[in-house]
Amino acid sequence: MSGTILFQHRHRGNVWRLEVSAYNGHEFVNLRKWFQQGDNLRPTKEGVTFPLERLPELHEAIGVYLDGNHY
Repeated sequence: MSGTILFQHRHRGNVWRLEVSAYNGHEFVNLRKWFQQGDNLRPTKEGVTFPLERLPELHEAIGVYLDGNHY
């Protein structure tokens, strides 16, 4: 289920990834926690998945937040 990684952040020994992936012929945006197992990263069940068509809404919401200088 690995796809195109848009953003990655290490936190407390884990990795959070925002990625675009496909499953059963449908594309999704996945924000998921991953853990290190040997030399590989493995996904956990912790996270959220939503249809790729909603990515522009997320982009707009982040833009509105940043335009308000909330960082």
